[in-house]
Amino acid sequence: MPQLKSFLKDYEAQEYEGVEVEFKSGYKAIMTIYKNGLEVENITLSDYSTKEEMHKLMKEKGFKKMRPRQIEDMKARLRAQAKVDDRRKREKRSNQARAAELAKYKTKRKNQRQGELRKIAKEAGEKKRKRRKMQAQQGIQAAAHSIFSSGF
Repeated sequence: MPQLKSFLKDYEAQEYEGVEVEFKSGYKAIMTIYKNGLEVENITLSDYSTKEEMHKLMKEKGFKKMRPRQIEDMKARLRAQAKVDDRRKREKRSNQARAAELAKYKTKRKNQRQGELRKIAKEAGEKKRKRRKMQAQQGIQAAAHSIFSSGF
């Protein structure tokens, strides 16, 4: 497996004309051969244990190796693209982390506001109850005053 990974990650597979590598994490390494845009054959690359076997396979399937200068240019281009892709992935993870922190902050702030509103509502309810109690007491006192002043 280490040689297969090196064969793919070090761009050795792309040294052959018309070869593109697409990485899919968690899947077996499968080489799909197309002719005239149609899928012709699938080959499981993990069945091959050495780089020599993989290079032999490429030649047997009719792939031609690029010239050394073409290989250098291709590898430089792919490495540069890999750096750009890595930076984009890091930025995306960073943005996702910031968005998660912002959502967490907003939720916390919302909960604080709701707690403050509950406290205000509770205080308003207590004031209302005190006011009603006071009005009731004043009503009782007024009724008692009118009863006693009428000469009972």
